[in-house]
Amino acid sequence: MVAVEPGLPPGERIRLYRRRMGLTQEQCAQLKGCTVSAWRKWESGERQVVAFSDWMEIARILRVRDLYKLTGLPVDDLPERSAEHDTVPAIRAAMVSFSPKLTGAPDVTRLGDAVRTVWDIWQERRPFAQVGSMLPGLIAEVRATIPVVDDAERDSLLRTASMLYFLARAFTKRVGAHDVSLLAADRAMAAAIKADDLDYRAASAWNVGMILAEQGHTEVVLELATDAAAELEPTLPDGPPERMSIFGALQLLRAMQFARLGDEPGALGALDTADAVAVTLGERNDFRTVFGPTNVGIHRVWLAVELSRPGEAIRIAQQYDVSAIPSVERRFAYHVDLARAYSSRGEDVAAVHMLLRAERESADDLRFNVDVRAMVRELLRRESLLTRVDLRPLADRMGVLT
Repeated sequence: MVAVEPGLPPGERIRLYRRRMGLTQEQCAQLKGCTVSAWRKWESGERQVVAFSDWMEIARILRVRDLYKLTGLPVDDLPERSAEHDTVPAIRAAMVSFSPKLTGAPDVTRLGDAVRTVWDIWQERRPFAQVGSMLPGLIAEVRATIPVVDDAERDSLLRTASMLYFLARAFTKRVGAHDVSLLAADRAMAAAIKADDLDYRAASAWNVGMILAEQGHTEVVLELATDAAAELEPTLPDGPPERMSIFGALQLLRAMQFARLGDEPGALGALDTADAVAVTLGERNDFRTVFGPTNVGIHRVWLAVELSRPGEAIRIAQQYDVSAIPSVERRFAYHVDLARAYSSRGEDVAAVHMLLRAERESADDLRFNVDVRAMVRELLRRESLLTRVDLRPLADRMGVLT
């Protein structure tokens, strides 16, 4: 029987029960299917366990029957998976419908313009309900049009389909519909292969990697991004700028996976390669990856936070102005990473300030982001008179304050 003191933080409870089992952090991470870095951060309290399913899996590994003993939290305070976004069922149905039909004449040019417009709306304003409601009709029409066009029109439409599926992947990932997100990423890759377009295939590899990384398949993503970048590299001198841009984006994806595997030299090397490409190209948005010097800087901030160097993250952040970057999501991520940095230093007033800035960028992202919800719960647990006035209304808007 393990004696657990009342008030012991969840991370210390995980460590206590792990030691009772005689398991190392490496063994537990392998059993859980996560990185050793993630398990260590759960135990240290630097990162919170953000999903009820994760708590259940940890309890199974540590053979703890009473979840309260492991978490120290009432059931109402445990992390929850957000309810499915209202628009997801229609998107899922459009993706898997057996035989979508056209209601008018095929119009490849109009479909291309429509997909670019929805992408602009998503990147520049990020209205979840509007974009989610627009995707099913576009997906159904693109799927119905592909079989009835030929030659150059078909290749053009396949590229449009690939970009539409990129967007479907990005949207459904953000709202937690990972089954649809993975299907969309696979469809994007299939369309790029049918179009026989190297640049779109490489962009699709990046796209697949983004959802697989979210699901913890770190080594698979690293291999995928490395292979795609290696195929592009010999062609870069004679290739278009778009090719160099996606090569740089793949380097950023590689850097993130190296960091998650605890390989700091690998992460820094990939970031330096991306930086050199970004300096040559300047700010771009090919394949909607927003690749350029500012995005490389945002990834450097993320890496410093991931390596438990919050002070370094804050110093790096001061070198970049993200206000002009044409992506709400990138600006949002930057503010959240800084909130994580300040929170880990116990500078809760600054952390709340950064979360409020993230909310101004995208309130929907804030509500659906399980990491942020866990951070806000932790900030609530240690709230002070200085943070309460802003933190409680924020938590209430997010649906965290009960």
